[in-house]
Amino acid sequence: MTAAAVLLASSILWSACTDTWDDHYGTSDGSDANNPSLLANIAADPELSNFYRLVQAIGVTDQLASPQELTVWAPVGLTSAQVDSVIAVYETEQASGKADEDNKAMTQFYENHVALYRRQVSSLTNDTVAMLNGKYMNLLGTSSTSGTLEGNAFSGEVDCYNGILYKADNIQTFFPNIREYIELQSNLDSVANFFAYYDEYELDENSSVAGGVVDGKTVYLDSVTNLKNDFLTKYGYIQREDSSYYFIAPTNDVWNTEYAKYYPYYTYTNNVENSDSLSDVQTKTDILCGRFFNMSKASKYNYNPTDSLCNTQYNVSQSHNPRQNVYYKPETGILSGLEKVECSNGYVYVDGKGVIDPTSTFFGRSDIEATSARFYEIPENSAGEETMIVSQGTYVAQNTSGPATPQEPEDGEDVEEEEEDTDNSASTGADDNSKTFNYITVLAKVSTQHTQMTYKIYNNLANCYYNIYLVTVPDYQTNLPLWFTMAQCVQNANGTFPSSYTYFNNPNPVTEGSVENSETILSQSNNQRCYVASAEKVDTILIQAAVKYSYAGVGLDDEVVRLQVSSFGPASASSREKIYTRTLRLNEIIMVPFETEEEALAAAEDIDAFNDDLLEANKEN
Repeated sequence: MTAAAVLLASSILWSACTDTWDDHYGTSDGSDANNPSLLANIAADPELSNFYRLVQAIGVTDQLASPQELTVWAPVGLTSAQVDSVIAVYETEQASGKADEDNKAMTQFYENHVALYRRQVSSLTNDTVAMLNGKYMNLLGTSSTSGTLEGNAFSGEVDCYNGILYKADNIQTFFPNIREYIELQSNLDSVANFFAYYDEYELDENSSVAGGVVDGKTVYLDSVTNLKNDFLTKYGYIQREDSSYYFIAPTNDVWNTEYAKYYPYYTYTNNVENSDSLSDVQTKTDILCGRFFNMSKASKYNYNPTDSLCNTQYNVSQSHNPRQNVYYKPETGILSGLEKVECSNGYVYVDGKGVIDPTSTFFGRSDIEATSARFYEIPENSAGEETMIVSQGTYVAQNTSGPATPQEPEDGEDVEEEEEDTDNSASTGADDNSKTFNYITVLAKVSTQHTQMTYKIYNNLANCYYNIYLVTVPDYQTNLPLWFTMAQCVQNANGTFPSSYTYFNNPNPVTEGSVENSETILSQSNNQRCYVASAEKVDTILIQAAVKYSYAGVGLDDEVVRLQVSSFGPASASSREKIYTRTLRLNEIIMVPFETEEEALAAAEDIDAFNDDLLEANKEN
């Protein structure tokens, strides 16, 4: 906005609270009842003619004439051009539908000069005053009629029937919160505009006065609305004065670069409504989602901001990927070299380099929990009957050379659906020498039938390269390896699934002597599809490297990709006795995206490094 400089007024200053500010309200005892009002005194003072013109234009004359007691620091240095500029802001905001209480001319100018109650001063005054816009300012007295408000000198106390009027030398400096600062910077307007997209007024039914019901709907005689912003509610309250945040704000150049890079990840099938808008919003969300840091929660998550920063999407239970949404050594890492600006509720770091690695936010590893009914689908026969018996259990794997400690799975049919953010992959056990793995057990109801389970993959990205892994728990009852296949079914351009699955070929196929009973596997048809899961340990198996999907599932209610795990091997019981198991014991499916095929293939070459890097990340840092 062209008037941003006027609203900001001068360089940002701030003083910490020195004592309680609500001990000195100075409410009237009635002795000033015959005095003129604040409005009348402002109107009668030639030095305040520009200020009077402003309060008339923005519609606050009734407030200044009402019985509500206020203290006003009216700037005598306000010029006619500055008044015109503030009025232009008021009219622009009003035309856009912004309510007066949220209008920048009000919050950043008028309310920055007015406080509730009578604020009398003396040579001993050293208080902190809450202005109408929620900003806290240091009030120092130099006499019974003069002092400074946040360093701005004022004098000439005038007792009014509804408050006190002072004349300030200059416009009172506006100290913005993080969102307000972003809105004042032309090089951050891409961020500001995206935030504004989510601004919406919501009726406050408790504060509104109902007048009856018409056509089944309540009609309000006096409706009260509150400005809400769903995006900031989800990611960070950077517009609140009582919050404490760091925000890493991308400049317009960084915004445009990252937008062009991320947008192809959100290509949707033809049947998705408003797909262009969905692609746009998802891309912009990706740019911002990892840039909010709630400093009030540092103690909750038990981290020291000088050693690490956790953004607001961090989940304290994310043992499967401890680096997700965490930034170690921030002063020499992501914050290094960025411009740091103090705001009334924290700090803005201006990012002109693009310091947020997407792999630490939206482009990180995805873990599809095998035990969650949200993800799995039990196969059915032609009569609609489930063909598999499903139960769950836990398995404690020792990090030492000691034996594992299995726990018997619970018998039963379906597993109760778990909370979406519950982490079932691997959690540290009672001591540092063990990890507990939750898993799902799948067994065919008919012994001659292959065991099978289908998983729905939500939130996949398009036009990147996924390495897909399956994590299995050993069959400690038979001590036999699991032989299995894995296949996928992916939506077509029209949003429908093909009638059949496409099997993956094992990138590390069984060869003669590579596993026990390899000759049995090699004697079977389609043996190149066979994977072998360990009978002795929790096993992470590379299913396929560099899998590219043409269409995204992020933001959709239904899945775009389905993966199916099936047992493999000879059907007869005599052939598989003491050779392999058909019981699926599945912990999770892991999908790791890469920007290029070359990166995906290189990462797939060393699965041990993959496990060590992700599961031991906390210890390394």
